[in-house]
Amino acid sequence: MSGGNRIFLCGLAAFLLLIGAGLATETTFGAERRSFVTGVAAANIAWDKPADIERTLQDIADAGFEHVRIGFKDPLGGMFLALDRAKAAGLRILITIPLIDGAVAAEGAAPRPRNPHFFPAHGLTQIDLDRYAARLEKLLDRIIQYHLPVTALEIGNEFNWSGYNGDLPLRDGGAVVLDEAAWHGADRAAFEAGLDRYAAVIALTRTRLESDPRLADIGIVSAGLADINVAFIRRVGATYIAPALVYKAMAARGLFDAIDHVGVHLYEPLRNVREMTDRPGMIAEQLDGCGRAYFAGKTCWLTEFGAALPVADCAPEDAARIELMQPLLAYLAQPANAERIPAGFYYDWSADPGFSLVRCGRPTALTRQLLRGNIDQDKDFKGGLVE
Repeated sequence: MSGGNRIFLCGLAAFLLLIGAGLATETTFGAERRSFVTGVAAANIAWDKPADIERTLQDIADAGFEHVRIGFKDPLGGMFLALDRAKAAGLRILITIPLIDGAVAAEGAAPRPRNPHFFPAHGLTQIDLDRYAARLEKLLDRIIQYHLPVTALEIGNEFNWSGYNGDLPLRDGGAVVLDEAAWHGADRAAFEAGLDRYAAVIALTRTRLESDPRLADIGIVSAGLADINVAFIRRVGATYIAPALVYKAMAARGLFDAIDHVGVHLYEPLRNVREMTDRPGMIAEQLDGCGRAYFAGKTCWLTEFGAALPVADCAPEDAARIELMQPLLAYLAQPANAERIPAGFYYDWSADPGFSLVRCGRPTALTRQLLRGNIDQDKDFKGGLVE
């Protein structure tokens, strides 16, 4: 081989390596780098006053976030205003569609009554597919008409416990179903009947999105499942089904083949519990199936994750929560993990007093930590955070 050819081939190889490195930074979650992309939840913003809706979404954008999670809830006027204001603020939107608040339940279906711990909730078995389809159509019409930057629809929320599934009963001392042997027979039958109805909702949504090229870029995310400690479940008298059992039942129904991303909620490894020594192990165990055969190769979106502070704690430096979050942020900073779990939404921006990122009237230092993988070093950061 001549020296000239050798130089040419070496140069070509270097060029191809550079191209490969550039391609490796692409991700299916927008046009971001292949690093974990953090959004933030403003799930109940439709209930706020119009001026507060606009201010909240602009504050989220000013802090540096580019993605927001919003719940599709009544009043529809407030909901549609929130979507419009999110677009105006330059935010891309994950919309969560509730399935238990009565908007999609069969006419006349009675919800599980309110009690001191829980709001009324319908069960998945009570979903009326025609009412769901009509509700979905209102949302999709708005998305199309106003060219809303919606990345995905998350169908349902935490239906593996009584809080968001009226099919799961409340009883003294609660019921924690960690394996097949712990099921109450009637509870299992009701839950699986609800899961059959949920599968029909997913299929209906998929068919509708695929029927219109204007909706082709909108993905489907399965409902994030509750990640709750046993002591709480027993104290409030709820029924809780371990996510692993639900995933097994979902796989049996082919649900992972019908969605684009698996919704995951992650809270337990981020709790402020002194005896919790293996946070990295807990995180790895909960996220190990993402992007692998366990979920039919589908990636995961952390549609909720977060850590709480005492409500009265101002703490702008937020050192305690930053420490709790470090094992998760370290896990997600690994490129291989970021490919399997490309996106997540911190819960929440300002509505929940315990989890809120806003303290002392401004975003805390945790916000900067969450955004480090999202923003360029030379990009103006408007949060005014304490380092």
